[in-house]
Formats: sequence, C-alpha cells, structure tokens
Amino acid sequence: MGGSRSHEYHIASASGEDTVISCTSCNFAYNEEVVLSDTEPQILKRSVADLGPYQTWFGISKDRCHLIEVIVPQFLSSRESHGPERKEVHVNTYFIKSQYPDLDLSIERPLHTFVEHWEKQQSPGSGRDWAAPSSSPCLTSLYDYRVPQDYIHCRETNSSRSALYSKLSAIIGTRLYQDPRSLDLARRQDGDECFRCKERSLKVQQAVELAHTFNLGQRYSKPLDAKFIVKPLEQSKDIAHTQLDRTRTSPASQGHEYFHMGCHGIGISRMIAAVAESLADAQGLIWPRAIAPYEAVILATKAHEAVAKEIWDLLTRHDECSAPVDAVLDDRDKDFGWKLKDADLLGFPIVIILGATFTNSKFCEVSVRRLGTRQQISVENVRDFIARRLERI
Repeated sequence: MGGSRSHEYHIASASGEDTVISCTSCNFAYNEEVVLSDTEPQILKRSVADLGPYQTWFGISKDRCHLIEVIVPQFLSSRESHGPERKEVHVNTYFIKSQYPDLDLSIERPLHTFVEHWEKQQSPGSGRDWAAPSSSPCLTSLYDYRVPQDYIHCRETNSSRSALYSKLSAIIGTRLYQDPRSLDLARRQDGDECFRCKERSLKVQQAVELAHTFNLGQRYSKPLDAKFIVKPLEQSKDIAHTQLDRTRTSPASQGHEYFHMGCHGIGISRMIAAVAESLADAQGLIWPRAIAPYEAVILATKAHEAVAKEIWDLLTRHDECSAPVDAVLDDRDKDFGWKLKDADLLGFPIVIILGATFTNSKFCEVSVRRLGTRQQISVENVRDFIARRLERI
C-alpha cells in the first residue's frame, strides 16, 4: 500500500496468520506475501532418466475463463536440500497471484470447477456467445525452472491422460499457452538461499503483525486535490520588509504542493495475544511487568490476613526512597490452594505467599515465575527485594 518505505513489525508466534522469512546471516526479513524480484534462476540440466516425481497445482480465474496449471517437483533434490532428507516442494501461490491477479484462490478444486463450469456452458440451450473472446476458455501452463525440457516434451506428447484431462482438452482445444519464463515457483523453506547475501540461512516462521508504518506519499492527496501553500524562500536579506511581506501575501507568487501522507498503527489486542502466547507455560500466563494489570499479588491463609494487609500497605506506600509497588491483595472468599493456582493462571509477575512457611519461620515466599525463582524473604525486606526483581522483568 505504501511502497518500499512501508514496514510491518512482527513477533514470532505459532498461531500467527503471517509467514515471515528472515535471513540469519544478513538479518533481512520480509513477509511471504511480498513477491521479491530475484535474478533469473539457474537452469538445471537434467535428462528424463534423472527425473523425480512431479506435482501439478491448479488455479482458476474469478470469471472461470482462465485455468492456470503449475508444474513443480514433488521434492527438491538432495543437492538442493543441502541435507540427507529431500524437502517437499510447496507452490508459491503468492507469486502466482502476482502474475495473474484475477486468480481466485478460494476454490478448493479448480480443475473440477473449470471443467464442470464449461461443460454447462457448452451444453445446448446455454445461450453462450462463443464469438466473444472473453467467453473463450483457455489454459496457461507454468513450469518451475527445475522441470527439464525433456519432461515438458514428454508430458505434452503423452496421450495417456485421465478422463478429466480428456474433458479439459476437449474444452480448451487450441487455446493452450505455455509461459516461456524460467520461474522459481516453490515456497521458501528453512535453509534456502537468501536472495540478498546468497547464504543458505533463511528461516521461515509464523508471526503476528503487531504494528505497521505506511509512507503513502501523494497517492491519496492527488486524487483528493489536497494541497498546502508553499511560501517563497527569502532570496536576499536586503529586501525591504514591506516588499517581503507583500511577496508572502501575494497569491500569484505563492506555490501549492500536494500533501505527503503517512499512517501508522499498533495492534493492541494482537500484541496482548502474542505476548500471552509467547510467555505462557503449562501453569498459565506470565505477564511482563509493562502490561500486567498488577505487578504483584499477595496471598495469605486466614491466619495471616492481618500480616498480608500490612505487607500491602508497605508495598503501596509512597516514600522518597523508592516508587510504590502496584500490588493487589487477594481477599476473595476462596480456598487458599485455589488462590495459588488462580494466581499462576492469571499470570501475576510476582506472587507473595504467606502460608505454612510464614507460620514456621515468619518469612514470606516470593515467587517470580518468569525468572523461575522462589525465595523466602523477611517482611521488612520484601519491598526492596521486589523492587530489584521488578527491574529484571
């Protein structure tokens, strides 16, 4: 939307809707949906005897007149995989869509949809105008650069095709086209070559978009004729003030310029969801201090409720030495064990516990799950201890 000066900000997340590709060598990163231009891929010279299995992917246009056929290897060779296991190839539908914008990627069975649609159109009484060029069905074949010419020739001359292909051939007739370009039609995978630094250090992972910045330039200001007045520059300091003032206020000497626009945004709800998922463990959430509803929670058995209130007063008190701790006292009428589990589930950064340990030693337990620590601290030292721990989370 905003051209090359637009940026998206992602955080890795298994539940993310975007696929982000990054290079661990040169730190370049981009969204998989962005189709990047690369140098012409190197053509692999192989004969029919070297061929492995190949797969075919189909796409169909929104008007159902155009069928796209994509032929790619089913697996990369061991040389291309750079490892003992052969990588499975997946078609880069974003690239196909960039070449054929009218493609309808929502159709699950494009080939069947195309054949069924045109069988109905060719049936008697359909009223189809076959003289109109836009009404003519056509097929375009795209071959990945890894598919050798020998295979393409054998495939084009092979007459033993399925019944569905026979129907397709009858519908298409001579309206069959082959894209002559050498195209890399496979999706990027871990360990692939970075198109910038040429190192095999690509990493592919799911991510959540947390924010974006778009430099819109004059894309919208020109259609809206949104301008501002540009006052002329002072050419000489010797010009009299009256003359300068007259120049500034004269409409004839003032220029107009279209606004340069930009926009930015932060996905607050997405950010919270991403942080919750990335920091959670088997016990529950672990909120960072910056977005936690409270910095600490105090849990106490009924025998120690009075001490718990004293600790809350101590933590939240304002003084000149240190800032108060944003703490909450869990005084709900619930079982103590239930409160302990609920505190872990809700993800308080720090949990202060007055239970059996306090009964025996008068030390409260301070648990910081993000640091994986649980220590016994005296009441008089608990505020300073928590303040130091909050600086680390």
